[in-house]
Formats: sequence, structure tokens, C-alpha cells
Amino acid sequence: MDYLQDNHMTAYRFAKKSGIPQSTIWSILKKEDYEVREKNIRKICKAMGISASEIMESEEEAKRNLRAGEIPVMHKYRKLDESDQCRGRGIWMYCWKNRIDNMK
Repeated sequence: MDYLQDNHMTAYRFAKKSGIPQSTIWSILKKEDYEVREKNIRKICKAMGISASEIMESEEEAKRNLRAGEIPVMHKYRKLDESDQCRGRGIWMYCWKNRIDNMK
């Protein structure tokens, strides 16, 4: 899984983070025909900091909802841990408020 490599995370660490047994994580990673249960999809998404709907939409649908310049930003944002994502949202809100105030 690219997520594990991108975040320098072992399957063991991801299993602990997601609350899914390590053996299940290995099965998901190694078996192409492994049926992942909905509850595990939700746990995986929560551990990755994304919504289940984000992994269900096609790459094309995701790109249609973002401008070209926003796509790399979203990929980087999704790799942040929850506290860094929160800080990022705070900065964005501050900038947006200042932009609105400057338009007055």
C-alpha cells in the first residue's frame, strides 16, 4: 500500500493505528481477491484521515472536483496527521477571513 511507504509506516504500526488485526492488514495487502469488510474499510479510512467516500470515487471523479493546482496540495494534506491537518485548516480559515475582510 502506497500509504504505508509514503508515511514510513509498517503494517504492524498501521494495524495498531487502525484497530485492525495485523493478520487482516497483511491479507488485504497480499491477496488481490481479499474481501475487505465495510467496518474495516471505515477503520482504514479513519486511520488514513480520509472519508470512505473518497476511496470509493474514481480517480477521474476526484480530479473533477478539484482544480489542477489543488490536486498535489490535497495529496500532501492527506498525508498529514490529524493535528497538522487541523493546523492547516486553521491557517486556511485565517487567510480566507483576511481575504474577505480585505474585499470590504
